[in-house]
Amino acid sequence: MVIDAYGGVWFYTLNPSFFNGHEQSEQPVGSFEGHLSYDWKPRTWVSLDGNFWFGGTVALNGIPNSETRQTSSRIGATGSIRLDKHQSLKLSYSDGAYARFGGNYQSVSVAWQYSCIGRPK
Repeated sequence: MVIDAYGGVWFYTLNPSFFNGHEQSEQPVGSFEGHLSYDWKPRTWVSLDGNFWFGGTVALNGIPNSETRQTSSRIGATGSIRLDKHQSLKLSYSDGAYARFGGNYQSVSVAWQYSCIGRPK
């Protein structure tokens, strides 16, 4: 069993409008992501996934709009099945756990992966 976690932040620059003379800015957006995964053999695994992001309040001409603050979270699961020594099939599902602003949708994906680097043991 493996637990891994990540953190990140996005920074934005001032966005001047050439059409109406207004300046728009956005505060940084921070995020955390974590996975609890279990491997059976190379390229065959399953994980529970979750994330949370926050911030991003937008200001117009220096006046912040608190209604634009982003606070959202998603949960899901991902699994990968080894087909042969070079190929695997990955399936994933996620759903919005909490969405104050954006991120409230369901996602299903299927991916085929071919790797010519290395060989599973």
